[in-house]
Amino acid sequence: MDLSSLFPSIDFVHRFLFFLIYAFVGWAAEEVYCSVLERKLVWRGMLLGPICPIYGFGGILIMYILYPLRDTWVWLFLASMIVTSALEYFSSWLLEKLFHTQWWDYSDVPFNINGRVCLLNSVLFGLGGLGMWHVMQPFFTRIVYWEPAQPYIGLIAGVLAAILTVDILITVRRLVDFNTSLAKFKLLAEQAKERFENETWFKPQSASSIIASIREKAKTDSKKITQKYLEMFSIEGHKRRNLERWFSRFPKLKSKDYASTIEHLREELKIRKLEKKSKE
Repeated sequence: MDLSSLFPSIDFVHRFLFFLIYAFVGWAAEEVYCSVLERKLVWRGMLLGPICPIYGFGGILIMYILYPLRDTWVWLFLASMIVTSALEYFSSWLLEKLFHTQWWDYSDVPFNINGRVCLLNSVLFGLGGLGMWHVMQPFFTRIVYWEPAQPYIGLIAGVLAAILTVDILITVRRLVDFNTSLAKFKLLAEQAKERFENETWFKPQSASSIIASIREKAKTDSKKITQKYLEMFSIEGHKRRNLERWFSRFPKLKSKDYASTIEHLREELKIRKLEKKSKE
């Protein structure tokens, strides 16, 4: 089926299905790309399920905004670069404003803009735009408009929307917990700094040095540093698993507000991981 015969009258239900398809395709492509680079199987994306919404939105934008350029190659490539890069930049900025963290960082990649977008990814997005219109879209259109499924298309979209909604709610909760954990460790470090700053044994240079010096002092002075106080700096339980999940999925995650805290938590999790392997 030719999409040009449907556009721009695609209804919301079918548009939503196109969104999910491109969210999955983008997620799968990123999984393969990152796994090849790291030479191990990795899991990217914020949601629990195998989709990445930013690619879904990118696909929809290319479908609608760049529809007049669908029969070109050079202009479609350049426009796809610009549109998708703008989307990636905005998404990075929005997530940082909401959660005070920059989830991906291209500062070490040539020709980047504030670490949010880079030329390499923009070129890949441009090629993706070409592949979408000239290869993927005709195939996906046949799937979405498969005749036997049309009487049930609303039900199919509704079930998928419900699953996506649950996934988003769980993810938002985990993001809030993650941000709360960062704020908690930062506050604990600041309180410890105020409490022990005049002590000779105390090292206030970073969150890691603060906690390390407190733990060392606890070995010789259990009255000053009680076990209960030490447990406040623990990252065990579901909070540890949540931290591991985000640091694993976003290895370049950084934050101006929690830079020292993130560095400490990464090191703590690395140590715990090594200890766990040594016991196996």
